[in-house]
Amino acid sequence: MRRRTLLLAAASLPLAGIARAQDLAGRTIRLIVPFAAGASSDTIARIVSVRLAEALGTSIVVENRAGAGGLLAAQQVARAAPDGTTLLWGGGTAITHAVMGRDPGYDVLRDFTPIATIVENPALLAVRPAAPWRDISALLVAAGADAVPGRGGLRYGSGGVGTPAHMAAAAMLKAIGAEGTHVPYRGANQATLAVETGEIDFAFAISNIVIPRLQQGAVRVLLSTAARRIPALPDVPTMAETVPDGPVITSGSSIVGPAGMNPALVARIHAAVNRVVTEDAALRDTLTREGGDITLAPTPAAYAAEWGNEVARLRRLVEISGARLE
Repeated sequence: MRRRTLLLAAASLPLAGIARAQDLAGRTIRLIVPFAAGASSDTIARIVSVRLAEALGTSIVVENRAGAGGLLAAQQVARAAPDGTTLLWGGGTAITHAVMGRDPGYDVLRDFTPIATIVENPALLAVRPAAPWRDISALLVAAGADAVPGRGGLRYGSGGVGTPAHMAAAAMLKAIGAEGTHVPYRGANQATLAVETGEIDFAFAISNIVIPRLQQGAVRVLLSTAARRIPALPDVPTMAETVPDGPVITSGSSIVGPAGMNPALVARIHAAVNRVVTEDAALRDTLTREGGDITLAPTPAAYAAEWGNEVARLRRLVEISGARLE
């Protein structure tokens, strides 16, 4: 999702001042995570859930629902009772499925309640250290020259068809008039490992997966899809400054509920999220250490507006990249 400015003032809203039409105390919230246990996004969700449970005076159980690229998780939350006890982590998966040309079984603009944003991570283009391309210009020249005869161009991987990483690669290649062979994997970790072993030539994957591999010397990073160069990698250019009309593509960690939630309850959860992230320096360090950009929306309404903008933006990115569900 597009970068939003961190507004600390919004996080200072006193929880006691928010009407409690529905009290969560003593109830258990199920936070549905559309990723496998142990994935980087799952780890962040679990860290945030512990702090959030304390702030809300309730318990939060993380449930992993990784099937169908996150579609099953989105469907589960869209159909849940709007009482605040079933929430979705990372609403971007719900949007992605809604714009990829197939009916996901829900209306992305009507069947969800956007509650709070937390952090966004760009995708990073990774190659193996022994790859012949020392910078993004060299890789683009190789891709444009169709430098791997008999293989349909360079082979690139992603965490699945229609993921932001897939669309990033497709958009990049289309911008330079090149083609490649997309190899989808079950997740970004697997795609990055395939780069390391030389099974594919390059892959885009979320920054908090790639940066630890970079620090271990397992990959080299040539490009970022952030809006601007990230502090962790100041020498790595962005797609926006590298290819014509290069898009900004990020994956957001956020909290979304089913449609029809009580506004007072939504406001309470939103304020708790903002307060937890603002007051917990260790949590902020965890979120930003690997390329994350903290993006606390000032109000639920602000996130709802951005939700609609993101639907329109991703639809445009699908058109640009030509990415489709296979």
